[in-house]
Amino acid sequence: MSQTPFKMLSTYVQAFESLQAKQVVPFYELPCTFIRPDGVWVVQDEATAFVLANHLIEHAKSQGYHKTEISDVTMRTLAAGLVELTGVFIRYGASQTEIARFGFTYILRANSDTWKIVVAVAHEANTESKPLSPVAGG
Repeated sequence: MSQTPFKMLSTYVQAFESLQAKQVVPFYELPCTFIRPDGVWVVQDEATAFVLANHLIEHAKSQGYHKTEISDVTMRTLAAGLVELTGVFIRYGASQTEIARFGFTYILRANSDTWKIVVAVAHEANTESKPLSPVAGG
């Protein structure tokens, strides 16, 4: 495969910076799932993907959005053609001031010669992983 998961993520962010849903939607493998603290959306078709992408873009515009920096990215291979990317998105306004910071966890699936998002989770930027022990009741 010629494209890496991180390259796909970088290209996806550039597409979002265009503030055009038609640039963003091709990065989703439909159906796909979006999870945020305020809700869950299962996107079954392209028309719904456009509605959701436009909603995300309009929200960013309302904050004065200009660009996104990607930080603290880690990748975990889940299976052949299936990876998890986690990290932090830092959004900046036109004056280069930070307007938002949030964590992301994306599950990407290889689709022919590209990686596509099948699950997108937005969460707090500073999350910790800790092992659970069934013996300790964790």
